[in-house]
Amino acid sequence: MIGENGFEQFYDLKQGLALAPVRSRPFEEHDFGWLPGKVAESEAKAAGSGDAARLDLALEGISCVGCVWLVEKLFQRQPGGIRAVAHPASGRLHLEWAAGQCDIERFLRDLVRFGYVSAPAGAVRGDHERRRLGARLGLCGAFALNTMGFTLPGYLGMGEDFEFAGLFRLIAFLSATLAMLVGGGYFIDRAWRSLRAGSLHIDLPIALGLLAAYAGSIAGWVLGDERLMYFDFVATFVFLMLGGRYLQSAAVEKNRRRLVRQQPVPEAVPLAEGGGTVDRDAIVPGVRFLLGPGQALPVSGILAEGEADFSLEWIHGEAEPVRFTAGRRLPAGTILLSRSPVVIDAEERWEDSLLARLTAPSTEDRSNPGLEKLLRVYLMVVLVLGLAALGWWIYQGDALKGVQAMISVFVVSCPCALGVAIPFADDLAASAMERLGVFVRSATLWARLRRVRRVVFDKTGTLTLERPVLENPESITELDDEAAGALAELTRGSLHPISRSLLEALGVRGQRLLEARRMMVVEEFPGLGVRLIGEDGARWSLGRLGWDGDGLAKEIASGEGSELRRNGETVAAFHFREALRPGAVECLRVLERRGLSLHILSGDHPEKVRHSAVALGISEADAHGGLSPQDKANAMGALDQGDSLYLGDGANDSLAFDQALVTGTPVVDRSLLESKADFFTLGNGLDFLPRLMDAAHARATGVRSAFAFALAYNATTVGFSMAGHMSPLLAAILMPLSSIVSILIVAKGSKSAKGET
Repeated sequence: MIGENGFEQFYDLKQGLALAPVRSRPFEEHDFGWLPGKVAESEAKAAGSGDAARLDLALEGISCVGCVWLVEKLFQRQPGGIRAVAHPASGRLHLEWAAGQCDIERFLRDLVRFGYVSAPAGAVRGDHERRRLGARLGLCGAFALNTMGFTLPGYLGMGEDFEFAGLFRLIAFLSATLAMLVGGGYFIDRAWRSLRAGSLHIDLPIALGLLAAYAGSIAGWVLGDERLMYFDFVATFVFLMLGGRYLQSAAVEKNRRRLVRQQPVPEAVPLAEGGGTVDRDAIVPGVRFLLGPGQALPVSGILAEGEADFSLEWIHGEAEPVRFTAGRRLPAGTILLSRSPVVIDAEERWEDSLLARLTAPSTEDRSNPGLEKLLRVYLMVVLVLGLAALGWWIYQGDALKGVQAMISVFVVSCPCALGVAIPFADDLAASAMERLGVFVRSATLWARLRRVRRVVFDKTGTLTLERPVLENPESITELDDEAAGALAELTRGSLHPISRSLLEALGVRGQRLLEARRMMVVEEFPGLGVRLIGEDGARWSLGRLGWDGDGLAKEIASGEGSELRRNGETVAAFHFREALRPGAVECLRVLERRGLSLHILSGDHPEKVRHSAVALGISEADAHGGLSPQDKANAMGALDQGDSLYLGDGANDSLAFDQALVTGTPVVDRSLLESKADFFTLGNGLDFLPRLMDAAHARATGVRSAFAFALAYNATTVGFSMAGHMSPLLAAILMPLSSIVSILIVAKGSKSAKGET
């Protein structure tokens, strides 16, 4: 499509960067029912001001400057379009157009064809935190420059008798104070909250150094002793630490809001009678409501009328659709695959449903006990050395020098390697994985990955593709345009896995045929198939082998597969199989060679799980099927010794997620776990797993090198400080220099480790 539209420059702009896979997004139905109201509101504002209409949207799929260019080019083709600006870092799209002259929905649907999906620009909590941190960083940068500018003359020989000396010192004090209030308060507040919770946080030694330097500077100003005045250090250190924290959080928050797909579990459902809706929290037994296509049933209930196809994959992991008839009980988490809504009689409240448990946020502690132990030892050593320096100089009869020595110890031993080098190492590792289509959501992932000794997989949708693979693709290519168009129409908008596979097999040809055809009414026969009447009166049907599309067939073939028929005559037969993800076998062998044990925990039928285990080379004793969500969680709890990575894709993996050290998920059509996982992947294969381990190793190598430097640096500077030779000027010079050296060491160490692996 890019080539046919003359957009080849897209690949030149990407400069070799990997593209996040489009997957099945262009073949899905996307609801833009929210758009007319947004457009009308924007155009009403434009009419009042006389300016162009403006609208900000969330955008999924954008990754680089090539994407930005492509989106702009697509918008320029729209009549009335003025400007489109896409932002890869924030996942936002800004549009400007002449009011009443541009079809915004057509443009957004055009974007979908290229793999970009739009949604209302939501206000996510992480985005606000990142913006506030960025604002703090900008202000503290200005305060640091101001402080250094008015402190430097004193270092260069400005005497106390200079008429503006007092004013310069006052400005330096005010700038450092503002830096403490705006930036230092961020670290002090977090350190205090962690202490109240009974734990140690990386921000505690940072807060200790800042408070010591600021309090000592005020004391030195009052006493007129320049040996205690660290105002420039305070402002510069706050700026550097905020820079490291912003770098660490920006990528994580960007990945957390990268996906804009709708949540399959509805927040509210329409009532079956009398109109209106009911929030899922307000559902009680006896409430009759409508469940829409593609939605997950929030509570268990009874199918009140008719029949429909449902997916129970979220419950027990089996991908095959199941037909339910009126009067049958549906468990919570059942997903409606039929095209029309169904009526459900609720049997329980939301808080009592299994799905509420599965979607509840994890309360598992993801802190790093090793880091807490290191911080505890580090703080004890720093405090002992600082107090020892104070006591020694008091014993020597120079209490003021003792105070200077103690403050200097606290100041120069602030953990630059922790505050700057680690965030930089995290960013390098996360950027490397993004190029492979893997997106990190947890800043603590990398340290935990180093402790992984076993990898546990769900089967369906994780080790295997989420949809069956067409075994005879030639059956699609051999169809003439009339038959291919009918097949595209029969599968358009369907959630059935067979239909989705066929629509994707039709590819761009199917999309073109759909654009040229008038949308037709498709009738659905649950458990059998779908049919439509063509413009020429021909009856087209797609369904089980032996079904001719004429009502309920009396005899249905027992074989597996589907048939496309015209007026009852077979046009094509399609055969499918469950397929492993690309490169799965090779990936697992690499993990085994690294000493990792492999396991499967699945809700799918035990025989299917055994068959997959044999194909993958996993011991049958380590592959378990037929597990409920709680069974999975129990099995995961028994396996995990604080050393397990769990990879799953469905709601039935949610409780097991809570038991694992590290969690990841491949993003699939009806994803739920990407908001709960430590990382998610948009690719089809599993070859990212060994590379994820490589990235963790490279990051650890860089961090260890930075820590070795920090140890040597701290030992030297603390010795100078205890001896009373550490001046505020020397501290202000050494601190940013040590941060720069730490960054260079991390970059070199990470690069060397990547070369080795």
